[in-house]
Amino acid sequence: MSTMLTRPTAILIFSLVFLNLYLFHRLIRQPVVPISPTIVPTPSPAAAEIQEIHLPPQQPPQITTTTTEDPTTLFPTTTLATITTHTTTSTSTSTTTYPHKTHTQPTSHSIPHKLWQKTGTKGLTTQAESWISTWTTLNPHLRHEILTETSSLAYVETNFRPIWPEIADLYTSLSVPILRADLLRLLILYIDGGIWSDLDVSCEVPISQWPIPPTANVVVGIEFDGWQFASWTVMSTPGNGHIYHAIEYVAGRLEGLARENNVTVGEVTMEMIPDVVDVTGPQAITVALLETISEEVGRGVGKEEIEGIGEGGVLLGDVLVLPQASFAALQGGMPQGQGEYLVSHHYAGSWKNEVGGEEGVKEDDGGEERDGEEEVVIVVEGDGEGDGGEGGRD
Repeated sequence: MSTMLTRPTAILIFSLVFLNLYLFHRLIRQPVVPISPTIVPTPSPAAAEIQEIHLPPQQPPQITTTTTEDPTTLFPTTTLATITTHTTTSTSTSTTTYPHKTHTQPTSHSIPHKLWQKTGTKGLTTQAESWISTWTTLNPHLRHEILTETSSLAYVETNFRPIWPEIADLYTSLSVPILRADLLRLLILYIDGGIWSDLDVSCEVPISQWPIPPTANVVVGIEFDGWQFASWTVMSTPGNGHIYHAIEYVAGRLEGLARENNVTVGEVTMEMIPDVVDVTGPQAITVALLETISEEVGRGVGKEEIEGIGEGGVLLGDVLVLPQASFAALQGGMPQGQGEYLVSHHYAGSWKNEVGGEEGVKEDDGGEERDGEEEVVIVVEGDGEGDGGEGGRD
């Protein structure tokens, strides 16, 4: 006997079958949400993003490094990979806001084989030329550039106006020559890296023989006081976080000095400066570097760790501190047991004059004065390319 379905029953069964088919279809065919990754290109140094930070307080950058070797440069070294800024108490005394440029990897992963110097308003003397020749003779492939006041200004405008206009303004506003010279040293090392040496410094040992390990990103030497870093010869990779912080520190000291005297930075005179070395010179560089070294190694690094350094120096993080004999043998009485005398600083200039001038060479040193600055002077030796530095605190 056949069973006949009633109409309502048939409709119910058909509805259930259709519902099951619909649910099964939705289960195996989940909706697809397209995902497009957002790619943020790393900004180049010339188009770096600007963020606001305040100085002070500012803690030195946190630095992460990687090691890369480049046989075409002077010393293969670790390079600045990332920098993270924090806030802490700083010895800088500025209340001016300085934009913090986003850091990218430097264009070179090692200290460039290039010497930078700068003339004063009187230009080069025969004595200064003789000291320059020690660098080019002992280092025939060394690229060498000498800047004048005019070309120094052009350098700062070209390299800092697009990425850090406040520092460009600070530099151009300074009226005391030695303050500009000291700041220029740091600006050049940050942008191009290489070797900075004042005009009254002679090279005694080929740079390729200097005891610099491949992990050093900054090289300084102890000055005559036994712990302060000399500023007449400094080496660095470009885009270095230590040098960046030194620029910030010096900017803060200059702003603080102007504020203490109720003047603008451009109105600061030598009479207002207790000691240039404390504001823009060796002491300022020493304090700034010790701050970033301490941040890098994760502990406080002070005077006690750099006094009495022996041959080969000491590597603090990625900063090599050479003993007094390396850069300040003449001032230290030719110390023994500290390795070779790498350079000699002859203190030829009278930079602590009433206007803070950078004379380059004393008039009684037997050197014949030349006319003042003209265009940038580029000295090319060997097969290197011409590129340029300072007679700052000569």
